[in-house]
Amino acid sequence: MENKARQILVIFLILIASATVVSAGTETQLTQDERLTLRTSIYANHVFWTEIAGNDVHAYDLTTGKRTDIVGNSVVGKINAYGDKVVWTGDDGDSVYMCDVSTNNETMIASERRSPDIYGNYIVYTNNYYYGQDHENDGVYLYNLNTHNETKIAAVYSSPAIYGEKVVWSQENGDNGYDIYLHDISTQQTGTITTTNSSIPESELDICGNAVVWTESGNVYIYDIASYKTTQVTNNGDAYQPAIYGDWIVYTIGDPYSGGSKDIYIYEISAARTTRITTSDLAFAPSVYGDKIVYADCRNDPDFEEVRDIYLYDLSNTSNNIVANFTSNVISGTAPLNVSFSDTSEGTPNTWYWDFGDGAISNEQYPVHTYLSAGNYTACLTVSNANGTDSKLATINVRNKC
Repeated sequence: MENKARQILVIFLILIASATVVSAGTETQLTQDERLTLRTSIYANHVFWTEIAGNDVHAYDLTTGKRTDIVGNSVVGKINAYGDKVVWTGDDGDSVYMCDVSTNNETMIASERRSPDIYGNYIVYTNNYYYGQDHENDGVYLYNLNTHNETKIAAVYSSPAIYGEKVVWSQENGDNGYDIYLHDISTQQTGTITTTNSSIPESELDICGNAVVWTESGNVYIYDIASYKTTQVTNNGDAYQPAIYGDWIVYTIGDPYSGGSKDIYIYEISAARTTRITTSDLAFAPSVYGDKIVYADCRNDPDFEEVRDIYLYDLSNTSNNIVANFTSNVISGTAPLNVSFSDTSEGTPNTWYWDFGDGAISNEQYPVHTYLSAGNYTACLTVSNANGTDSKLATINVRNKC
């Protein structure tokens, strides 16, 4: 039994080591005193977000640095963009709207609909639903911007996502789980691509190319349509709001809808590597396009969390890369265990943030920490300077005395 436990620990350490470092990026604050931001979206040089104070949709042009307001009524839920077009749910959840920012033309696409996503000339969305309402008229709908025709492609209430000619959504399967379905617009064929074990709807779902991401029981998963392979990305049971573009998955760790701590993480698919890119404990609602990630952060109003400014994290700016790294004098022992940590990061960091995994933190470069109870603790060092931020993880194993 002891040898088996050691083998499990070794495997766990290997997994942690393979999920440590991502290229450094640069964070930029885009807005000042933005209030009650709800969700974000980015496409090319346009950043969009919704807020629940004035019930509006807003846009920021990364090329000109100009912020503009888009008229919206009682905006709720997610916002999605493609090209110059952005879609959202307005009228307090009763209608789907679209705005073309190149012409500043706003259009109500459909009433009694919500939760839209957009790609090319197609918008997908679901029906309105209120608690206690029957599901007789449930549906996932496809709207063609060229013909202005709406087609019902599934008889289910779900939040769909679209990329190319693929539409995906989750649907209850009757076995205490949810299947993920795919509809091919070109062939008009619909079928199940994978099954989750969650007992709740997986409304946080996204697709890019052949990759579908979703949250299941608080963890992020990715499914490759071409290889039929499912990969679990997180294992802490506290992941929300996954989004994907290209080689990057972004998500929030920590409940974004509560006053608890929450931060943005990114997962590099090709390298199977993860890093935490914010350290405020107040960041949420990420979106990704290319090498750019946007999110909301309450760091300028930590007490009330009403000021939720928009931040941009640019992964392409890797000049003078900063790479987090550290050593410790021990990695295992019996409680109470004193561990001396030493920063060995590259790139000359000027701030250090240690999360020892047991609730304790430090801003010292060479801290000493005592683990009082037995357990496996994930120590995380996040270092920063003017050129970016990076994180490193390692596991400390603390045993009880015999």
